Amino acid sequence: MNTSRRSSSLRLAASREALSPQLATLLALQRAEEPETPVLLVEAQSEDIFQGLKNGSYDLGIAWVDSTALPLDTQVLWQDELAVAMPCRSPLLAYSTITLEHLALQHLFYWCPPDCEVLTPRAGNFQHGIRPAGSTAMPSFALMAVFVAAGYGIGIAPRSSITQARKLGIVMRPLAGGPHDVGMGLFRPTNGADPASERFAMRAHRVAAFDLHPAPSSHVLRGTLCRSRGAGSPPSPPR
Repeated sequence: MNTSRRSSSLRLAASREALSPQLATLLALQRAEEPETPVLLVEAQSEDIFQGLKNGSYDLGIAWVDSTALPLDTQVLWQDELAVAMPCRSPLLAYSTITLEHLALQHLFYWCPPDCEVLTPRAGNFQHGIRPAGSTAMPSFALMAVFVAAGYGIGIAPRSSITQARKLGIVMRPLAGGPHDVGMGLFRPTNGADPASERFAMRAHRVAAFDLHPAPSSHVLRGTLCRSRGAGSPPSPPR
């Protein structure tokens, strides 16, 4: 068991790509159901997250994950898939899915965060077997979205990121020939987690299940979150 942390808080490290509405929902649920155990959230690169879990600097970590993840206790949370981003007036909007042949006709921008060992090789693999008009790795999703919205080409990124960025002037289309799945994972140390970490992991599972299947029976979770976000004073930021 990891006994190095303070029992009154959980130290959670998240990659930039993990800072999402789902994570906000998870933190709100933690605050509502276990306010005596606040979460000290920090943003960190994936490599630092894994190292921090090994040396005891962090209790939990959230980052992109695939089947070749580091040997840590991993819980896959919300699933996503790689998709195509294109300008709002792209002629490719006439197609319900985008094939590799379509990719070959366009300049290809693919989102590859500098420290991400999941998105970078997955997106780069789409260049094998085709001869794109050109390709450029983008260090941030926002930069990729600007180039795509301006009509310089099309982009490869997780589906949820594209759909949430519609206001930037881009549209999502599925990528043919799947599956192209990627997932956000919750990482814990291999030497065991304390009860507070286990309870947080259970709440993460509930949020992930609600995100996939927002059934009417999930009204209890909705009510809990509404009460959490609407009552009390805001939590103090980490020091």
